Amino acid sequence: MKKVFLIIIVFMIFIQMPVYALTDYQEEINNIADGYNIDSGKIRQADMQIFIDYISENIKSVYKKPLKITLEIAVVIIMYSLSKTLLAENTATSTAETVSVITVFLLLISPTKEMLSFITENLISVKSFMVSFVPVFSGIIMASGEFFTATVYAGAFITAMISVSNLCIDIIIPSIRIYFSVFIADALSPFIRLKSLGEFYYKSVKNVMKICVALICFLLTLQTTISQGKDTLAVKTGKLIAGTAVPIIGSSLQDAVASIYAGMESIKAYAGVVGLAAVFMIFMPSIIKLAVYWIYTNVLYIFGDILDTPPLCKCIRGFIDIIELLLSITSLYMVMFIFSITIMIAVTNGV
Repeated sequence: MKKVFLIIIVFMIFIQMPVYALTDYQEEINNIADGYNIDSGKIRQADMQIFIDYISENIKSVYKKPLKITLEIAVVIIMYSLSKTLLAENTATSTAETVSVITVFLLLISPTKEMLSFITENLISVKSFMVSFVPVFSGIIMASGEFFTATVYAGAFITAMISVSNLCIDIIIPSIRIYFSVFIADALSPFIRLKSLGEFYYKSVKNVMKICVALICFLLTLQTTISQGKDTLAVKTGKLIAGTAVPIIGSSLQDAVASIYAGMESIKAYAGVVGLAAVFMIFMPSIIKLAVYWIYTNVLYIFGDILDTPPLCKCIRGFIDIIELLLSITSLYMVMFIFSITIMIAVTNGV
């Protein structure tokens, strides 16, 4: 009889954790959502029109400065093309080329600095968000009966994400400033060709980011698959003990555990959506701004190529490469975060 009472007490303690979480974790997730201006009502009613309106508003707010810079560089391209046509002397043409390249370089400094700055701020913001979100989300996963999965998420994943963030903030983004100088020097110098160096750097950064994301997603999938089996075994064993060892109320305990875990799964799904929405709101304005610059500068590159201005096209091509690198960093980072949240939402304890 003493053993039966002991088992009942253990299960009462076991059940209290998710019951507490049903109210406490819901409040914590709501606080995080409020901190990032995420409306739960809008999340439930979200459709494609809301997404399109959000992108349109951001485009309207950022298109003016890129357009101004594009028009200024277009004027420089036209002036350089005219100078090549009108000036017969090689010295004069060379001087016009140098002046044009330096002018384009000066016009591109400001947007380059701005893009590197706001991408760095985005990565720092996501790191801060993870520090507050991941422990709460891991607690919800644990309260949902997925103890081993929560350990994987709180340990391996957050370590990997912070490592990738530090790699981008401390190494990749500062090195992009050097890359900016390399392609300008390549445009200015007729004797030293730096194009191959720039291409090597561009491909290296992209491949490093792809390998990091692929490796993290693979390890997370592998560890989650193993831990899910352990969680399912543990929960089903607990339900079996509750149903057979506890007389009379054993089946009621089974039903109570199942209903509580179902409630926690609902909260886990909502928490995951809040996490996805927060990362979306952090990164999306930057991605839209980068996309606007990318469109304008590609049009500019085509315009310069039509007017046969190779040195200026090198500058513009290098600037486009910087935009694509930053888009790759943000896109791959978002993919990694979305994948991790999605797989955690999809994992269940087998109840």
